[in-house]
Amino acid sequence: MMASPLRSAFAAILSMEGEARKLAEFALRACPSGTGRKAVDVGCGFGRNLIALRAKGLDMLGVEVNAQIVQRNLDAGLPCVSAEDFAQTNDAFDLLLMSHVIEHFAPEDLFRFLDGYLDRLGPDGYLLIATPLSSNNFYDDFDHVKPYQPLGLLMVFGEQEAQVQYYARNRLRLVDLWYRRSYWRINHARGRLVRSRMGRVLQIVDLLSALAFRCSGGLLGRTDGWVGLFRKVGAATPVGTGSR
Repeated sequence: MMASPLRSAFAAILSMEGEARKLAEFALRACPSGTGRKAVDVGCGFGRNLIALRAKGLDMLGVEVNAQIVQRNLDAGLPCVSAEDFAQTNDAFDLLLMSHVIEHFAPEDLFRFLDGYLDRLGPDGYLLIATPLSSNNFYDDFDHVKPYQPLGLLMVFGEQEAQVQYYARNRLRLVDLWYRRSYWRINHARGRLVRSRMGRVLQIVDLLSALAFRCSGGLLGRTDGWVGLFRKVGAATPVGTGSR
């Protein structure tokens, strides 16, 4: 555990959260506040994005597979339903938000998952995705399956045909894209997991790396994720469902 002074300095250096700002910017572009447009946060967790975007005037609904988290959100006054209950409704939405969701699916499962939720987007609705890229700590998360890139999604959901195993019935067009950068960090080291003097050294190295990242405006860092805004441009009967 990082000692208190180090933890405080570290938090101060990394206090400006670029991904959260970009999510809010893209969400407000898709659903300007006060327009009555509706958004759903798929895989909302404990409601961090629900809280932030509702504070900016968006009409938000959270969907979560964990029943206990659904209840905690409801107890906190956040609009939230289970995935099963959501599937029983037929409301259309103007924005689908999927923040750190798609990397938990294998390709064929993600294909069906996305297509099912995209069916709930109204004409010219938007899909907003935030997801990590491959890095030396991607698989630190126990249920991370695969990192996805925008081009890969467009091969299945885009307007042009690509040589892939399946095509989606919903078509997407990439509207805007932002790549997340973060400080360099040594992940595969004994001191990360076992209490030792080296652990404190790694903490100091992290702090210096984070400081260099901030002072350089992100230049001394790595690209490790992205936020993309896609617009639904129609639904089509899949061209093919098998290998080509």
